[in-house]
Amino acid sequence: MREQKMRNHLKLLEDFLNTGWGKGATKFLREGAALKVLVDKEPFSLSKRGDEMEFNPGIPENYGVLLEISSRAIEYLSGSKTEDEAHERLRELIYHPGQEKYARMRIEADPTEKGRIDFYWQGFFFWARRLGFVF
Repeated sequence: MREQKMRNHLKLLEDFLNTGWGKGATKFLREGAALKVLVDKEPFSLSKRGDEMEFNPGIPENYGVLLEISSRAIEYLSGSKTEDEAHERLRELIYHPGQEKYARMRIEADPTEKGRIDFYWQGFFFWARRLGFVF
């Protein structure tokens, strides 16, 4: 039961990132760019394949960003009817998180010049900026 619920939440988030406003952010990511995603502390890999973002179980081998998001936050974000509403809800999840509804992003790239270049080259900065994690 819990596993099915988790799959449903991952599907909601995947759909958000592959359509509409969420897709507008993922267009900045390069092919193969990978994120480590923790949904309710459960680890997943999110990577760009073609024009689509896809989830896989486990931690990606190489990733530049850690995205922590709760299943309640995914439900809340997915309930948005417009791009403006989605942007406002995501901003609320990022800047006014609660214990059960939150979205956090942390850069996991190496703090070297090469790591920073790779972080930008993979498109993570513009992806995070479009979603509202950075200004």
